[in-house]
Amino acid sequence: MLLGALLLAPAGAQAQEPQRWMLQDRDGHPWSLTLLEQADSAYPSGLRLRLTDRSGAHQLDHGRPLQLKDGVGGGWLLLNRSEELVPAGDLVLPAASAQFDLAGLQPRPRSELPLAIEVPLEAGGEVVLVAGAAAVAGLHGV
Repeated sequence: MLLGALLLAPAGAQAQEPQRWMLQDRDGHPWSLTLLEQADSAYPSGLRLRLTDRSGAHQLDHGRPLQLKDGVGGGWLLLNRSEELVPAGDLVLPAASAQFDLAGLQPRPRSELPLAIEVPLEAGGEVVLVAGAAAVAGLHGV
């Protein structure tokens, strides 16, 4: 369930400030979702969605895409960009975090519907997080 709300600043000519949501998975583990702009010139520019297991209970998969579903047939795959979590050339990625390219969020999800976020795990399978309408409205507005 969604534990936090998203506060988005109006878009402007400057880089977007990172925005954060706090969620829990079904086992009660805390997660953070961060919407940010890729600013490192070593990587392609664009918006990213970063997921972090704050409990450290899970190792995230750094190769598989993130799948999102809205419950009425809408679905999206966001490419995994976890290599952007570290300086270019660094091979050690943080186990509890993964990052995804928001360019795949087209068309934007309907802002009034919850969104299931299937976070891929290194051991296989996934953890499902549910972003409520406020967070989805924030993603819709990017």
